[in-house]
Amino acid sequence: MSDFSQFVHKLSEPIPQYVLGCLPAITIAGASPANNFTQKLIWILLCLGCPFIGIFYSVNVGGHKQSRCLFWLSSNNFEDNQNGQLSYRPVGLHTMKPSANQDIDMEEYVDRCIAKVSVLERLSSIIPMYYIIVGVLEGISRAAGPIACEDWPYIPLLLSWTIPALWRRISSGNLVVKDPKKEFRDQKIIMDDDPDYKSHKYFTVFLTVFVSIFFPWITVLLAYQTPPIGYFCRSKYITIICSIWSFNNALAYLWHLKGEKKLN
Repeated sequence: MSDFSQFVHKLSEPIPQYVLGCLPAITIAGASPANNFTQKLIWILLCLGCPFIGIFYSVNVGGHKQSRCLFWLSSNNFEDNQNGQLSYRPVGLHTMKPSANQDIDMEEYVDRCIAKVSVLERLSSIIPMYYIIVGVLEGISRAAGPIACEDWPYIPLLLSWTIPALWRRISSGNLVVKDPKKEFRDQKIIMDDDPDYKSHKYFTVFLTVFVSIFFPWITVLLAYQTPPIGYFCRSKYITIICSIWSFNNALAYLWHLKGEKKLN
């Protein structure tokens, strides 16, 4: 068989459904309200290269429409009653709550940016979640079963960090569809400290850090334990991916710890 025939035959080999089905999870986890396609693509790549970002938005920011909207603003849009202009975005470890006394109608601005998630969009999130779960189960079964090198169960395992984002899309019902930076422009939002609210955010931030840095390494362990048992090419490739993710996630956390002025 010629090289070209072998190449065509390789292309015609079916990719497992659970691999194809879980790939849309990347775009859902990296969804951005930016108007420019290039900016949307950059945000998807950022979330793919640094899962901390996608998990942070899903777990820490939460599903409340106001929080999801304000997340996209820079520090220039926030101030407090004591110190004036904030030098960091009031999210995560630096979280603050919008004051009840605002110079603008917050609800009006937020409603401009938010749309309700449609039934189709909810279903489009359920499908990749289903395939990721199937892929995870497939990977676990491979570790306990006979030698089988034809399937790719490690891709769904690696993408299992997108499940919080998928679940948030399904359950929250709120989707930021217009760029808040365009809608709010130079408007100032007054923020207040709330210790109880902040303590909850502390927990979710540390949970996000733990999941984003350590959870992907479970895939390496499963790959190692999958027959033929050993640290072969599959484990080495996955180790490279997990190392990049852990490094990027650690940097993202340190950057957040310092306090971000803007998203990018």
